[in-house]
Amino acid sequence: MNTVRLFQDFQRIFGFCPCCGEPFRLSEATLFHKAPPPRTPWDVRDEEREKLARVEERLFNDAERLREKAQKEGRKETERRLRSLTSFFRKQRIAVRDVRLLFHPVDYVAFRGLSDGACTAVEFIDREPVSGAHEELQRSIEQTVRAGNYTWITMRIEDDGRINIS
Repeated sequence: MNTVRLFQDFQRIFGFCPCCGEPFRLSEATLFHKAPPPRTPWDVRDEEREKLARVEERLFNDAERLREKAQKEGRKETERRLRSLTSFFRKQRIAVRDVRLLFHPVDYVAFRGLSDGACTAVEFIDREPVSGAHEELQRSIEQTVRAGNYTWITMRIEDDGRINIS
């Protein structure tokens, strides 16, 4: 049965209005009520998904904001520490370009002579220990170096993400 014939058949179906009792044809009836339809479990599910999407977006934005804030604070801390150490580096005759900032397990690593093209020594530079764990870490590094319990591997990360070990 096609749609046109179905609507033509609706003209032959009669009903009575539940409010006033007047007869009407089904084809003349208003099929939609102005009040919203009753809520269904699908509506609840859709609302929960939208709410979850809003929370997810807010968390993503917060994480991005916190990441940017941490990067900014890290740069400020780096600049502050480098400014305070510039005089130390000059006294020790270490070129600032030869120093790399790590923060952990030591604050800095100085590759003496690196900026001149030939690294002649590697030095670990750290601040005075502020806790027992920090002091133990420094002692462990010192013992490892003194005992020669280390190896040197040079790794380079290429632009395409490959790692070359030399």
